[in-house]
Amino acid sequence: MEEKETPENTDAKVDEQDPEVGVDREEVIGNSSELSHEIEHYKSIAQRAQADLVNYRNRATQEIEETKRIVQFGLLSRFISIVDDLERAIENLPEDSQNEWSEGVALVLRNLEKILELEGVVQIESLGKPFDPREHEALLYEENTETEDGLIINVIQQGYRLNERVIRPARVIVSKFIEKENQEDDSKKQEDE
Repeated sequence: MEEKETPENTDAKVDEQDPEVGVDREEVIGNSSELSHEIEHYKSIAQRAQADLVNYRNRATQEIEETKRIVQFGLLSRFISIVDDLERAIENLPEDSQNEWSEGVALVLRNLEKILELEGVVQIESLGKPFDPREHEALLYEENTETEDGLIINVIQQGYRLNERVIRPARVIVSKFIEKENQEDDSKKQEDE
């Protein structure tokens, strides 16, 4: 006789195998967990690739900005050397030179200084300030009884900075304080010799 399917028998058959599909329920559950692990794996690969792309773009942007800064520094330092040349030309004008010519050179110098200022280049104020090795290059130390130790008493070549970054340090002469007694002793020693 044929067995009638009761709800109990139906569950037993589904647990074992569905004759229409031909797949075990445990096998389906196992495959779905494998698929979910695989999905998670590929999802994490995609997230890492996306993060790598973002990092690459950031690095590329930073490298481009750094290259721009390097080029800007190089170009501006060349203009600064032209300013130095024009200043020397004005300082050493012959007395018999034409007034219009000297005014023209001074005008070119002022225009170049304005362009540098618009680009953010400023002169480093040095005269009478304390020596700072980040902004100044000491060429000489001059012994002095009148000014305190470490003050800049003469500027040989102006220094410049761009946005708080030194393009060229100022070349300066720095005072070295000596006491009058030491100075008198040194002069006596020189006289004795």
